Amino acid sequence: MAVAPTPRAVRHADTGIHLMHPAFALALAALAFWDAVRLLAGRLGDGLTWLPLSAVAVALAWPVVRKLAVGQARPVSPALPCVIFASYGLAALTAPPLVRMGITVVGLVLILRDAAGDDLPAAPAIGLGLLALPVLPSLEFFLAYPLRLVSATLTAGLLAMNGINVGVDGVALDWNGDRLLFDAACAGVKMLWAALLLVSAIALVARFGPLKYARAMALAVILTIAANALRAASLFYLENGFVPRLSGPVAHEAVGIAAFMMVAGLLAAMVAPRRMTV
Repeated sequence: MAVAPTPRAVRHADTGIHLMHPAFALALAALAFWDAVRLLAGRLGDGLTWLPLSAVAVALAWPVVRKLAVGQARPVSPALPCVIFASYGLAALTAPPLVRMGITVVGLVLILRDAAGDDLPAAPAIGLGLLALPVLPSLEFFLAYPLRLVSATLTAGLLAMNGINVGVDGVALDWNGDRLLFDAACAGVKMLWAALLLVSAIALVARFGPLKYARAMALAVILTIAANALRAASLFYLENGFVPRLSGPVAHEAVGIAAFMMVAGLLAAMVAPRRMTV
């Protein structure tokens, strides 16, 4: 089925520029990004890394696939792939693999956006694609320590509100002469990543613009930090014998799950519009 000409296609035809079929543009991008695609394919066997990556790939490609099926996909301007390929070529000389993967995701999303139009909002699509990459190790490296500092301070404040005099010594709580250390797992990086992924998925379905998406992401950060401090305060009671019947690793995991479910519920209620666009 031939693609009906659009005003944009006519304008480009008037200037003598030949537009690219979306499928051809994506195939060309896959060849140009072959090294990053190979690295991403190699990560698919690392535990459950393949799950968010595969789910996000389907979600981002679906608007274009749907439009291709009915002959409504827009042709892609050749200038866009040229800029993307040039950027990737420069990054391939010096940038680490994760950066090359990121440029690949952004490039593919922009091509899909050009073909799908408003059916694929660029900002949440790029955010969702980048979060689906194997970024957790890097996030933990850069964010674990500052988040531990913030969590320790907030946790001490919550405990002080309940009459428990707890001091803060770096990333540790000082209580009755003992130092209770906030380790990397207490930073809440994984919970933050999951919350941002959830918000990005909601924003993609609801077709948020850049500003609305940025506000939703900021809300996710604030709520996650607050929930992680509440989780740490709850664990303080469990691990120091205040609630002896609920001690042990099972209770520890249950508190973490409850904290994330609270964050997920609040974000769904506060971010998702009443009528989601499908």
